[in-house]
Amino acid sequence: ALQLQINPHFLFNTLQTLDFKAMEYTHKPTAVNQMIEALSDILKYSLQNPHSMVTLKDEIDYLKKYDSIQRYRYEDKYILYYEYEKELESIPIMRLILQPLIENAVIHGTSKISGKGIIAILGSTDGVDLQICVKDNGPGFSQEFMENFFKDSQQKPSTAYGIYNIDKRLKLYYGEDHGLIIQNNENNGACVMIRLPLRLVEKTIEKAGN
Repeated sequence: ALQLQINPHFLFNTLQTLDFKAMEYTHKPTAVNQMIEALSDILKYSLQNPHSMVTLKDEIDYLKKYDSIQRYRYEDKYILYYEYEKELESIPIMRLILQPLIENAVIHGTSKISGKGIIAILGSTDGVDLQICVKDNGPGFSQEFMENFFKDSQQKPSTAYGIYNIDKRLKLYYGEDHGLIIQNNENNGACVMIRLPLRLVEKTIEKAGN
């Protein structure tokens, strides 16, 4: 249920963009066709079993399609890049835990600055945990937001519901010791860190296949 709550919001924004671009680029139907194709793939991925696991590569491939749509919407005002070792691509992770973090980085981060926005997805492992960090060069989290993020409250600001959603999903699946780590970068921008225990993930995948 937590996962499915984020999908209609993105779909609504995408359809608005499609409508606008269809009128603006009637002489460039290819651009609209690409958006429709990407949206179709995104919906197909989103509507699969929410309890099933995917690989990091699956999630990154999904993000690339999501990013291709956002680039039309924000007119290439930001760049998204990935940095991780190739062997990490086969690691199983929860489905749709990165897209809300990218959306948050765009809407509340890079779209708020006048220069070129930069969002980085950094992956690493220490052999025990998989660490995924999403960084941006936006204005960063407000002090009030950071103070309230971990408070046990059912009333969460709708402007940042996506990251609350992911934090809750991680805690429900991996336990209260896990979830998101949020902080501001030393110079500017925000950083959201996910830590996933590799042993528990691999064990869950093995059970699911039996």
